Amino acid sequence: MKKLLSVLLTLGLAGTALAAIPAAARHEQLQELGAMVLTQASFDEQGVPTFLAGHLGQLPGRDVAGGALAFLQEKRAAFLATGREELALVGVQEDELGQAHVRFQQTFQGRPVVGSELIVHVELASGKVLAVNGKFSPVGEVPTQPLMTAAMALEQAAPAAGAVGYQVVSEPDLVYLPTPAGLRLAWRTTVSYEREGEPYVDRIYADGDTGEFLGAEGLIHRALYRKIYNANNTQTLPGTLMFQEGGSSSDSVAMAAYNNSGITYNYYKAKFNRDSYDNAGAHLISTVHYGNRYNNAFWNGSQMVYGDGDGTTFGPFATALDVVAHELTHAVTDRTAGLAYQNDSGALNEAMSDVFAAATEVYSVGSITSNTWKIGEACYTPGTAGDALRYMNNPTADGYSRDYYPERLYAYNCTPSSSNDYCGVHGNSGIANLAFYLMVSGGSHPRGKTSIAVTAIGLARAEQIFYRALTTYLTSSSTYEAARNATARAASDLYGSTYATYVHQAWDAVGVPGGPVNQSEAESNGSISTANAITTNGTNLQGYIGSTSDNDYFRLSVPAGRTLVVFMTPASSRDYDLYLYNSAGTLLLRSEYGAGVREQVVWQNTGTAAATVYARVFGYNGAYSTTSPYYLKAIW
Repeated sequence: MKKLLSVLLTLGLAGTALAAIPAAARHEQLQELGAMVLTQASFDEQGVPTFLAGHLGQLPGRDVAGGALAFLQEKRAAFLATGREELALVGVQEDELGQAHVRFQQTFQGRPVVGSELIVHVELASGKVLAVNGKFSPVGEVPTQPLMTAAMALEQAAPAAGAVGYQVVSEPDLVYLPTPAGLRLAWRTTVSYEREGEPYVDRIYADGDTGEFLGAEGLIHRALYRKIYNANNTQTLPGTLMFQEGGSSSDSVAMAAYNNSGITYNYYKAKFNRDSYDNAGAHLISTVHYGNRYNNAFWNGSQMVYGDGDGTTFGPFATALDVVAHELTHAVTDRTAGLAYQNDSGALNEAMSDVFAAATEVYSVGSITSNTWKIGEACYTPGTAGDALRYMNNPTADGYSRDYYPERLYAYNCTPSSSNDYCGVHGNSGIANLAFYLMVSGGSHPRGKTSIAVTAIGLARAEQIFYRALTTYLTSSSTYEAARNATARAASDLYGSTYATYVHQAWDAVGVPGGPVNQSEAESNGSISTANAITTNGTNLQGYIGSTSDNDYFRLSVPAGRTLVVFMTPASSRDYDLYLYNSAGTLLLRSEYGAGVREQVVWQNTGTAAATVYARVFGYNGAYSTTSPYYLKAIW
């Protein structure tokens, strides 16, 4: 790895971005980097490292902070340092993994270099330097004193910043600001002003010699900026503005929309450091009193909308925190995975909203309660206590939702439309809802559809796993199998392979196909008498139909009273079929769809003893492939 990475570094550092850096400095940098055992390296446009990982060296002595500074000084050539830079210790953080993280702020002439920080990551027991990351700005020839006063520079820069009629909030100071052209000596001044009726507090940077506007930082983070509108029982959006951030109303429904959207914002910020639904501070806009006795709430792509209900089936939707969190999570999904609102992806879209609605409730009340796994309990059938719109821990309790993938609504040949709930997006969401519940709490399928025992990982881990899957791995067309793979990968990223195994258990428990391949077909298995045995519940097997006459048989022993589901997923261009036989060779079930379509058979052992059955995979009209496998998944 070290030799290969050194070659890549040599190639990568030869670009035109480094034309201004002396050849001698580049040569010394490569020598220094070549002495490290690197497993990861990245660089900015000037060729300065932004992330180095591996075995980079050793701390001298036991003083972690002093040793980290000495290490950086020793390795200064790797960062193209000129020798004029200074580093000020910010702090040392030790963690439960036995590592220390030493943070430095870069300065020059005692003034901060804005945004330039380096963090040295150290293994405490051994003193090994595991990684260094951050931003480092080599200091060339830069002025040390400004030509303009702070007031003069600010007067020049303020119009470009949009700060008209500003008030200076704090005393200006001189800093160095990294720019593509190098460091600039700048006046940094915090000002307040109004624009379009809204307050702003900005930190403005102005060139110390010319007053040129070099940039600003907003200090009022407008992520939690709420506006509440009243549709006045019409369907006109957004309606009449009632109040906005910092305001209030005697209208209890409007205040509920305001407070609950704030709680949801705070949940995403506290748990994932997400700044509103777009992660860029979008205003949270809500309209209440939508329509006349309107029995719904929705996210329309730019705002939340809440009906008041008819007073019998539903009360005001905005009064239910989980409904508000559900709608705002649709916005998060829109801005991340973009799960299309149809079929599996639509069901996952709905499930993500339920998952984070439940987690928001826990965040609000401080613990999991009997209401955690109920969705809409605060607004559904206001005259009936204890019921809910959906039940994540027992989805079929609502009389519509599904909790077992083989029994999903509109499993095949469905054209999404409003008349079929876009192929059952609300009903099929129960499958992922139950998987999430089982990850959090452990246990098995509430209706005994599978015998998989799921190990509980708790809400804190499960919510992080689902969030990472949503924001990192899922796409607009993701299926349930893709969601299984995404959450397992997220679990491995965050907590290691053992937790990925627990995630797979939950998806097995609700009958979702896929997962890691844990068995391969063994030829020859072309008859019942030579069938391969599948003995482990949840097996995901890989096989090949290698000729026009190839048949693959697999033997399964199904416990008394258990339901067996077998999925067979062919290559996208192959038309393979799936049959199930009893021990006497009598055909029990068949699944015969087209090329590339997953086949599925579901069979229940109604006897009092274990029963042996045989699954057969073969090519329709002699279809086969020696290079593209099929996958067989067996769950009972």
